[in-house]
Amino acid sequence: MRRRTTLVSVLAGALSAALVLSGAPQAAGAPGRDHPVRPCSRGLVALTFDDGPSATVTPRMVRLLRRRGVPATFFMVGSRVAAHPELARLVAGAGLAIGNHTWEHTNLTEQSGSQIRHALQRTRHALVEAGAPAPTLVRPPYGAIDDRVRGVLDAAGYTPAVWTIDSRDWAGGTPREIADRVLAAVHPHRTNVVLQHDGVTRSPVTLRALPREIRTLRERGYCFADLGPDGQPTPPVPVATVTAARDRVAEGGRVRLTAHLDRPTTRATTVRTTAGTVSIPAGEQTARLWLRIPQDRADEVLEEVTTKVYGGRGVQPAMVAQALVRVVDDDPPPVVRLTSLELTASPLLTTTAQVGVRLDRPSDRPVRVVARAPLGRLVTVVPAGDESATLTVTVPPGAPRDGDRRLPLRLVRVVHGTAGPDATLTVRAPEQTAAEARRAAVETIRWPAPAVPPLF
Repeated sequence: MRRRTTLVSVLAGALSAALVLSGAPQAAGAPGRDHPVRPCSRGLVALTFDDGPSATVTPRMVRLLRRRGVPATFFMVGSRVAAHPELARLVAGAGLAIGNHTWEHTNLTEQSGSQIRHALQRTRHALVEAGAPAPTLVRPPYGAIDDRVRGVLDAAGYTPAVWTIDSRDWAGGTPREIADRVLAAVHPHRTNVVLQHDGVTRSPVTLRALPREIRTLRERGYCFADLGPDGQPTPPVPVATVTAARDRVAEGGRVRLTAHLDRPTTRATTVRTTAGTVSIPAGEQTARLWLRIPQDRADEVLEEVTTKVYGGRGVQPAMVAQALVRVVDDDPPPVVRLTSLELTASPLLTTTAQVGVRLDRPSDRPVRVVARAPLGRLVTVVPAGDESATLTVTVPPGAPRDGDRRLPLRLVRVVHGTAGPDATLTVRAPEQTAAEARRAAVETIRWPAPAVPPLF
């Protein structure tokens, strides 16, 4: 009979091992190594510590929490804060939250309204004097609270913050036993507010239980949280940034962007960027989107596109980090063309004309154009972003004397562009010679027009 029992035990153990190796479902809350759970996907856990501060335990607990990046809330007794204000400053300086736990850890249901207000006020004053923020949460000692006490707390501007999981660390147990009590009581997607202590006799045991609690809860997909103004665990608000897969992209192409959260959170978030909006599921920290570079006709020396996070839901935008992408321009330099022009010379006066300068595409650089004609050297600049300018041609009076002439306009130099075909300036002879024009002017002076009779 004993041999049969042993054989059954061996077979049961082998079957259990085979199920584990085959990836069979395991107990809830204890995922296997081959099936990791996404961080924060199962909910929040708020660690709270009462009855401190303690000169021997609180500093060590703060260091442990900071090393592991775990937020927590310390409910402090006012008389202990007054005795060790440096400990309250230490906790506040570490970014950990502090709540009011009365002056002498008294049962509020056994006190009058004035006594309750006095205890809370003294504790608040001690915390502020120590350099900690004024608390808005209060934890009633022993969890003792009724409607009357709630009314007093509400009138004083406080929100009661009780717990949902009692580790009973003050009552006894090894570090592993204390941790196991907490781990057994935490449930997915519920309000998990854990009561532990940093100011009682057995608090050093609690300190040794914390690493196991933190490690296991994270493996099971939980996040740690502060208590918010309503006394409930507050989901982490991650900082969102965006990066580019590469820092150069051809015009008309695209580049992959990645939105990043600096920490996981328990709720789905939305990240809004200048390149588009992307959603990130709970427990995830990245999502991808594409930045498309439009194709244009402009010749650009340096084009940069900066993508940044400007908003979202459940996130806060990073103030500095941005994705900078340089666009490789594939447009050729603009081709410069001159416009042919015809004008009639004046027999007496110098004649000026404007020769049009045209670019076949805009440029983000000024284009300097130098042309030459028999009448002289012509220079102009097409401003950056423009596509046209003019060259001023000066024709002396009376020219040409031998009839119409076609003068070549040649582009001899183009800076930041390409020279196109030459143009022609046609100068037509004046309708009368200069001598004839002078005689006509003299006759006009000799025989003036009759005066206009006055109106009155």
